[in-house]
Amino acid sequence: MKLIIFAGGTGKRFWPVSRKNSPKQFSSLIFGKPLIRIRIEVLLKKYKAEDIFISTGRIYEQEVRKLLPELPPKNFILEPEMRDTGPATALAVSYVHKLFPNEKVCIQWSDQIMKDNNTFLKALEIGDKMIRDETKIIFLSVPVRFPSVHRGYIQYQGKAKNINKNIKQITFNQFKEKPDLETAKKYFSSKQYGWNPGYWILDPEYFLSIYKEKYPEIYNTVSKIIENNLKGPSLLKFSKLERISADYAFAENVEAKYAKILECNMGWSDVGEWISLKEALQKDDKSNVVSGNVVDMGSTDSIIYNLEDKKLVSTINLDGFVVVNTKDVIAIFRKEDNSLLKEYLKNVEESGRDEYL
Repeated sequence: MKLIIFAGGTGKRFWPVSRKNSPKQFSSLIFGKPLIRIRIEVLLKKYKAEDIFISTGRIYEQEVRKLLPELPPKNFILEPEMRDTGPATALAVSYVHKLFPNEKVCIQWSDQIMKDNNTFLKALEIGDKMIRDETKIIFLSVPVRFPSVHRGYIQYQGKAKNINKNIKQITFNQFKEKPDLETAKKYFSSKQYGWNPGYWILDPEYFLSIYKEKYPEIYNTVSKIIENNLKGPSLLKFSKLERISADYAFAENVEAKYAKILECNMGWSDVGEWISLKEALQKDDKSNVVSGNVVDMGSTDSIIYNLEDKKLVSTINLDGFVVVNTKDVIAIFRKEDNSLLKEYLKNVEESGRDEYL
């Protein structure tokens, strides 16, 4: 099995630590080393470097090659332009499938963490063996912890089969991406859904067949790019492709008979936004997550990060806030407004302050 790690996003919901020129997956400010480096070190415990591929934007090529010197040069797949995860996954899976036509592929993401990496690696091993005959994709899922409008949901059917204490095999019903809050509450209370962390073990031909049927422009453009060895005029067509996520383009179109689920209790968190980081590090829902030179009094349910040693951040009686201090930006907002950062950064750009993006 070949593994593809996607590392092309700019991480706007993790601003101001994540910037256009230094997105969160390449930053060492939070965990002491880049998230993508952490992920590679986990995978190298079980997989060879030549089996791991990186998909990222051309603008990050030098940075990612420097961070991952173990990987062969051909294992870096450079997206001509960011067009969301739909075109990106189609391009990367096509590239790997051309090199290794008989291999399965596992899609992964660089901006996520697992507290239990052994369970994660075991799930990959089990899922690799499950792709056969009519089974074309294994969705890894994680237990739903609260109603979220920022996650995809994988619907279960039937009883779960315990593989070990942390992994269950479940029959797949359907995939639903980012429901509204009322629907998310129903999913949560039903106990019949898992969150989608985005780890898919798949048959590349089946994956690409859905693009061919549902999104022929993406399929045809990507096929031409691969045919021309990632060169030529088709690269310009890529930059004009529809922006669509792989969740909408592929996962929502998977037929139940072709898929199975491995639900994994592995301490997963998507560090795609500040509230997710808090959830990953907090002791309980009302506790604070504090880092750096900070003195707080009376605050609850807040995340306070100070990345300047010589500056004191003082907070009093905050409830449910995000406070982030960097060398050039101080960001303060309510937790529930984390999703508004993308919209806010448009305002920053329109005000002519591109240096802060």
